[in-house]
Amino acid sequence: MLALSSFNSVYAVINPTAATVSLRMTCTENGAALNNCFTTPQSLTTWMAGTRRPNAANPLRVEVGAGKITGNGGKGVQLAVQCDPANGYTGYTSFIGAGPAQSIIYAPNGIIAPVTITSCTEMNFSELGFVGAGGYGGTIVWSGGGNSSWNHVAINTTGYAWREECEPGAIRGNHYWTASRLTAIVAVTAQLETYWSSCDESWFFGSEITASSPTNAQINSGNGVILGAWGAAVFANGNGIVHVYGSVIRALIDTPTSGFPAVSTSDNAEVHIHGTGIDLISTTGQNMIAIQAGAGSIVHANETAYNFVTTGTKTRILNQGGHVHAPYFWQNHPEAPVILSDNGADMSVVTANTSDGQPHMVIYSSACASHWYDTVDRVCRQ
Repeated sequence: MLALSSFNSVYAVINPTAATVSLRMTCTENGAALNNCFTTPQSLTTWMAGTRRPNAANPLRVEVGAGKITGNGGKGVQLAVQCDPANGYTGYTSFIGAGPAQSIIYAPNGIIAPVTITSCTEMNFSELGFVGAGGYGGTIVWSGGGNSSWNHVAINTTGYAWREECEPGAIRGNHYWTASRLTAIVAVTAQLETYWSSCDESWFFGSEITASSPTNAQINSGNGVILGAWGAAVFANGNGIVHVYGSVIRALIDTPTSGFPAVSTSDNAEVHIHGTGIDLISTTGQNMIAIQAGAGSIVHANETAYNFVTTGTKTRILNQGGHVHAPYFWQNHPEAPVILSDNGADMSVVTANTSDGQPHMVIYSSACASHWYDTVDRVCRQ
């Protein structure tokens, strides 16, 4: 039986078992009300939880129209999907937009995450943009395990683009990202983690993850004390696992920092990076770190390229008690690159100042003052 809904400014028919519904800025077209249509994310998720309750037997497709969809009041949580597995509401919902620059879930000047997903599985998002402005709670906050996929999605935010909240007893979830761009700019505090994984396992393919702290970033402590930017473009701690394949990880840092890492791990977390470029760029000469591994963590980074553009310290590996497999061969130059790394992890070929005038292989050695050991002359480079 069809039911009338009062969620919209113009009354329309909402089928309680509809397989496809719309989320649009307006639910009228040519003066007529559109059926199965919602104008705010809040009205949609209320209907999903109270009436529709999607699950494996009854999945739901949500077509997101063009424009900036801000919801009630324009602040705070915009799209809060809270599943209830014990009562048959398990997720199984696809949100499909018209393109990441056309269909945007937007939260201006909010301090709470615009999107929260709780205890759901088999959630799919494609052709969508997510924008969180003026806050630091994270644009997308995921909790309770479960699986998700994100295809051609753009996230532009301050603070965190993605953050996980771990729930006791939850089975580790899996999240797949393809052809997506996640960009976070430092917010009202100095903390900046574009992708923060602490509970689940994530996989990136052909995507871009960027942490940005421009010179005009507001990173004061509230009492006039300027803070240094800290965090990472990819940060994994606890039980978090992140895989990045055929992608780009970027740290664009122009505010003060003691050393900003593109990738950072701690506790028992893991990060695996293959066929990916890591860019570390500072126009103000900040200290940059490609990989920082904390105690008990694992970083595996083969077939990875590194691009340092800064007059500050360049650290490829900062191993603070982790397990790092990230060998790298620097291109031949007259002298070896001026970098800091892990003992034995870097190699290069030098073509100048050799004993016999021939190119020599050198290996990074923490025992050498120059950090480079000449394998031909069997001495530290001067």
